[in-house]
Amino acid sequence: MSHTMTMHGNHKDVSVPTGPDFDSLSAREQELQDKIARLKDFVEHAPERERLAMEERMRTLPPPSEVERILREEAFMGKLTRGELKNEKRNQAKSGFLLFLLVLAILAVGLWIFQALQ
Repeated sequence: MSHTMTMHGNHKDVSVPTGPDFDSLSAREQELQDKIARLKDFVEHAPERERLAMEERMRTLPPPSEVERILREEAFMGKLTRGELKNEKRNQAKSGFLLFLLVLAILAVGLWIFQALQ
């Protein structure tokens, strides 16, 4: 049930809607205005919240096991020179290649035995 009132003043006709439709539109408009205000606040304060979250992460210590692992790695790396580190990597690569050759030889001998038994 919508009613309109017509006001005559200064030679202008102004209609002011009243009734349940107008009330629901006003409530919807107010909800939208509130939502827009919250979104604007979110956008305006996002950098500050991000900075505070980063500061919090920086203040938070890692778990003790992680700290121990990091300290152990730092101590180990501090004792090694570049040459020693390079030699260690070369030895590990050579060991990996030798392991591959060993597995390949075992497979070849196994295949040879299998063919000899048939």
